Amino acid sequence: MENPQDIFSSNGGCLSDIVIEKYLVESKESVSHVQLACSMQDCAFPLDGTELCIWNTKDPSHQLLILRGHHQPITAMAFGNKVNPLLICSASLDYVIMWNLDECREKVLQGLVPRGTVMGSLLGKVLCLQLSLDDHVVAVCAGNKIFMLDIEMECCKIQEQCPALRAWSSLGIFSGR
Repeated sequence: MENPQDIFSSNGGCLSDIVIEKYLVESKESVSHVQLACSMQDCAFPLDGTELCIWNTKDPSHQLLILRGHHQPITAMAFGNKVNPLLICSASLDYVIMWNLDECREKVLQGLVPRGTVMGSLLGKVLCLQLSLDDHVVAVCAGNKIFMLDIEMECCKIQEQCPALRAWSSLGIFSGR
């Protein structure tokens, strides 16, 4: 039987000893405490604390999409599960904002400022976000509470205690409507 490393490469699992930096974005504030978000073609990260930066990995030559709406540092973000429309949710101490990336890119092309939809405000320090499989509900973990925000109705239910939202998904408890 083959060892796992023999299956992938002949040199102990390393393709190269060299890491090549292709693109670099520097932020005024550290984001090492914030989990980054990635979809099939985009990566998202906080820029300078309060701005949400979207980088298209399929065509890196495109200008970075910068979304502004938070007044406090961004603490969590998550992409939706559908491609059309591609949604991303960002959270900070002040707001939970849902962004439609197609609409945001269109606004930028028109020379307008892209705007998101505020789903909730002053919910506390949000450390985790997860969108349902159908992108109709976002679970927001803040402190010891989970807020279930309905994207279409913009209302929420509160549940006590805050288990890992990824565990919910794997158990099928949080699979949308």
